[in-house]
Amino acid sequence: MVALVPFALKDEPALIEKVFPAQKVSFEAQRERKAGAGQTLTALGSYWKGRKPLILVRSIVLGSLLPQTDNTEEDLELFEALMAFDIKGLSRRAVASTPFSARELAEKIILVNPWSYFTYTVPKTTELTEEEIEEIQDWTFPLGKKADYIRVSWIRNIEDKDKASIYELALQDIPTYEERSLLCKRPEEIDQKFLYAPALSL
Repeated sequence: MVALVPFALKDEPALIEKVFPAQKVSFEAQRERKAGAGQTLTALGSYWKGRKPLILVRSIVLGSLLPQTDNTEEDLELFEALMAFDIKGLSRRAVASTPFSARELAEKIILVNPWSYFTYTVPKTTELTEEEIEEIQDWTFPLGKKADYIRVSWIRNIEDKDKASIYELALQDIPTYEERSLLCKRPEEIDQKFLYAPALSL
């Protein structure tokens, strides 16, 4: 275990001086500002001087405290993970907003073991034969037209971390950060322990 040395980093350049995802921070700050009364710090009123968006303040403080390393790419990856801007953070933000129905996920993502996360019912009016119904357990996602023959839903008591892994697959196909983020809750709206668990394990 490495011993902590007081003020060891006081003269080191801060991460914010070299890398800062300004476009993502700006987008998230604008979302928070547009939330109006839904902003976390609105209730503090004048006590929150200038009422700057919390996400903006958090990003500046974090970027100022984190030191630079020789690997700029990894520095940025760590910063975005700690801000919940990365795909794992977004997927956990998506759990709270449920942007896709179970059927949409069944038609959208590639998953070889779907019945570990989902269950299904077969309507009485189904056109499937008894043999085809027995084969459903072997189906994989995406279902394509097969989705018309069954009703898909999440398994009971599925854990949020498992849901997040499924949403991660769905979000990966969305091309821009802005489009992904709009499907998710804002970082400050999520249980912080759950949200930052992947980042804190890096």
